[in-house]
Amino acid sequence: MNTDDVLKIEYDHIDYDDLLKYYSRIFKTKYHNNILEMPGDFGEGHMKLLEIPNGLQCLLGNYKVNHNLVFQRTRNETPFFVLRFDELKDDEENPQAQPRSAACLTSSDVSGHFIMETKGSKIKSLKVKIGEDWLNNFVKDEPAGEKLKHHLLHKSSVFSYEPLDKEYKELLNQILYPDCDERFQLLYLQNRVMLLIERFFTHFLRRAELNMVNIKLPNSDIQRLKEAERELTRDLTNNPSISVLARKIGMSESKLKVCFKEMYGLSIYQYFQRYRMQMAKARLISKKYTIRQISEELGYDNTSSFSKAFYKVFEQYPSDVTGEP
Repeated sequence: MNTDDVLKIEYDHIDYDDLLKYYSRIFKTKYHNNILEMPGDFGEGHMKLLEIPNGLQCLLGNYKVNHNLVFQRTRNETPFFVLRFDELKDDEENPQAQPRSAACLTSSDVSGHFIMETKGSKIKSLKVKIGEDWLNNFVKDEPAGEKLKHHLLHKSSVFSYEPLDKEYKELLNQILYPDCDERFQLLYLQNRVMLLIERFFTHFLRRAELNMVNIKLPNSDIQRLKEAERELTRDLTNNPSISVLARKIGMSESKLKVCFKEMYGLSIYQYFQRYRMQMAKARLISKKYTIRQISEELGYDNTSSFSKAFYKVFEQYPSDVTGEP
C-alpha cells in the first residue's frame, strides 16, 4: 500500500456518539439519527451507533472501502475494554475471495492499536465498549465472575483474539441485518450482542485457566508489577531494560525478576516476546498487513529475524499463517 494514499485517523474518544461526530468532521459528511453515511470518496455504506437497554454502547460498521484508511486508537488511561467482531472481504467483486475475520478484546491502554482498511474491501464489524462498572455489574452474580475479572483486571494491558467461526458470523449478520418484529428490535439486538459477549468470555476464560498462576504476593507488589507490565508493553520495538523497569517501580532487579515470573508465569523477556508476537499473529490473521510491514513495525532489521522470533513462540513461521512465500 502506498502510504501517501492513506487517510490516517487517530482518536482517543471513549463515547461512540462523540466518535461518530468526529468521523463526520473527518469525512465531511452528515451524522444523523445515530447513522453516519460514508461519503463516496471514502466508502459506500454506513457506521451506526447502537445503545442497548442494558447500558452497553456499540458501534456497527457495514460498508465498502473506497480509500485506504487507518484507524488508530491512542492509549487511554481511562479503564475500559473494547470487544470487536470484524469480517473483511479483500475484494468484494471477486466471488472467490475468502473473507477474513476475528474477534478481539483490547483494554484502553494497549499501545498503538490500529485497524487498516484497504481500498476495495468490504467491512462488517461490531465494536462493544465495556466499562469496568458495567463489567462488575454483569459478572457479580455469575459463578465464574470473579475469575473473569481477575484475568481481565490483573494485567495492565489486555489483548486477546480468536477467529470468527460460523456461529460468531451468524450472530454478527443477525445484528447487521436484523430480521425481527420492529417493535422488539432493541431486545432482539441486545440478545445477539450478549450472546457474542457470553461466547467470547467463555472462550477467553477457558484459555486463561489453562495458564492460571497461583499468585501469593502482597497487593502493594502486585500493583507495582502491573506498573512494570504496563511499561513493558508500552513500546514493542525495543527489548526491555530490567534495570530501568526496576527503578521506575521502586523494586530491586532481583525481586522484580522473581516476582514478575510468579505473577505472570514467564520471565520479563519471555512475556515481552510472547506479547509482541501475539500482536503480530493477530495482524497476520487479519490478512491486512504483510510480514514485512509487521516486522518493521516491531523494530526488526529484517523479516528473517522476525520469523525466527515468531517460530520460538508459536512453533510455526509467519508465512505458515499468511500463506506468503
